[in-house]
Amino acid sequence: MDGIRVAWRERHLVDFVCGCKVSLFKDEFIKQSLMMFLASMAGCVCSYLYQVYVGRALGPEGYGVFGSLFALFYLISIFSCTVQAGAAKFISRFNASGDQDGINAFFYCLMKKSATLGVAGFAAFCLVSPIIANFLKIGSEVDLVILGTVILFTFVTPAAGGMLQGLQMFYWLALASFLGLAGKLFFGVALVNLGYGVTGAIGALAISALVTFLLSIYPVSAYLTRRQNGDVCSLNDLYTYSLPAIVIMICLAAPSNLDVILVKHFFQGYEAGIYTAASVMGKIIMFLPAAITTVMFPKAAEMNCLGKSTFRLLNKCLICTCLLSGSAAAAFALYPRIVIMIFGSGYSDAAFITMIYVALMFLFSMIIVIAQYCLATNDLIYTYLIGFFTLFEMGIITIIHETILQVSEELLAINLILLILSYAFVVYRRRVHVLANDSDSSV
Repeated sequence: MDGIRVAWRERHLVDFVCGCKVSLFKDEFIKQSLMMFLASMAGCVCSYLYQVYVGRALGPEGYGVFGSLFALFYLISIFSCTVQAGAAKFISRFNASGDQDGINAFFYCLMKKSATLGVAGFAAFCLVSPIIANFLKIGSEVDLVILGTVILFTFVTPAAGGMLQGLQMFYWLALASFLGLAGKLFFGVALVNLGYGVTGAIGALAISALVTFLLSIYPVSAYLTRRQNGDVCSLNDLYTYSLPAIVIMICLAAPSNLDVILVKHFFQGYEAGIYTAASVMGKIIMFLPAAITTVMFPKAAEMNCLGKSTFRLLNKCLICTCLLSGSAAAAFALYPRIVIMIFGSGYSDAAFITMIYVALMFLFSMIIVIAQYCLATNDLIYTYLIGFFTLFEMGIITIIHETILQVSEELLAINLILLILSYAFVVYRRRVHVLANDSDSSV
């Protein structure tokens, strides 16, 4: 009798495990997230090898200069993130309703506007480069001009990337992202090794931007030719959406980039280099769940457009993010001296700051998920909450900055409060939405 019971349990256990495997295999969200995750991880490896090589080759002082320029590059890319998020949202809406003519007209109009803004942005950046060089205490403006060329691709590349994301062409999106980052590593190592220093490291960013653009535009180029002459497209809705979206994107980039710029301004070259190394290690935590938000965004936008509940999708993404980022943060907490192993003995003072920074980025990775969710579901009131905290963070750093350790501790405390309030905001807004729907139904 006991043997029969054991056999019965084993059989049902096997059925359960097999059922879970089949369920996971058929879960499109899991498959697409896994593909984007693998591409993202491969890209992150290339990106961090690039950062490590540059950090070791230039030393703390040179790396401090590079770090501030790279942070500036990341802030410039905020506008590209906004374009991609907006394009993905509206393309998802057209795709959900089966409006192919709308997709063609929207993409053509967006590419035309984006190219115009890219050229104008490059010219404006070159004009203000002397002011930026003076603020960052950089002797040469050549590096800034080279960095400015990235702006030419900052707008047009995300327009194509948003098209890929909105149409859920994640294979091409993953390929373009990975090969762009791999190109940054290859050309960065080559140019720095040839003796071009900071200039070569920044030049690799421009080449990488070109590679990413070419790979992003290729699979969707046919949509530009499918547009009919009579098609009329207005981007007014995109402009209305983009303003608060830009604010949110700026706020998402600020805690891990503006702090590096401010530290470069307030502290000596060695301390700025140490802080930059710690921030680079901490950003691993932030970039790990990037694949999850990339897949979540168009799905949440499409579900919201169709009137479906998206709260369970958010919680699934937060759990996955917590597992990924939390595991990495725990590893850094156990082995904080890994920053010395990677960057060299010249960065020995960065170990303890790295522990605090990875904890900060763990909290911030989940804030990013919530912010992207609010953008996808068009809940732009969240802009006020994250905007206030970002201004508060930068104000605190500007006023209180006795040591770089103090700066990282301030950011950690503020982002803990922001995460708690962000999730409470989403829960509250969901409850309000449910009550409003119940009222409509009763009427």
